[in-house]
Amino acid sequence: MLLRFVLAGLIITSVSARADEQMRKLAASGNWLAMAHSPSMTAPDDVCLLASPAGGGAIALRFGENHVEFRVSNTSWALPASIEGAVSISINQLNRTFPIADNTDQSVTTIVPDEDLAGLFAAMDKGSAMAVTVGKAKPITVSLAGSTRATNAFRTCAHIQGAPSQSGSNPFQ
Repeated sequence: MLLRFVLAGLIITSVSARADEQMRKLAASGNWLAMAHSPSMTAPDDVCLLASPAGGGAIALRFGENHVEFRVSNTSWALPASIEGAVSISINQLNRTFPIADNTDQSVTTIVPDEDLAGLFAAMDKGSAMAVTVGKAKPITVSLAGSTRATNAFRTCAHIQGAPSQSGSNPFQ
């Protein structure tokens, strides 16, 4: 239940809510949830989200406006406006650091460059845990166990190329 409340804060867009807006669950696996937002029942998805509870808050990948954001929230934070710093992500041998692009009082957002997406998702598919470090804080460890179904749903929603690691057939190949 905590995840749904945290997700609401992570998804907020600048668009005013409309009565026919759609927010739907794509997949849930492990501690991960993939969701999609559409401005109406007939419109294509405009926001895709992949999230997991973590360290008093959540971590999330959000696709919208043609880029992927990595967001970290923590309900115990009290961040000033326009904070500067970085978010580091470590999964097995993958270690990436991205500058903070935006923040609220309880969350930070960084943009994941397109060239880093394939490596990040490949590491998530193979890894058992992700360590996320915000600034000089203690790393937050997030389990990746069972996350593949939700990660694949997010990639499909966001049109991110990459072979799904789960078994199954594809009638289009």
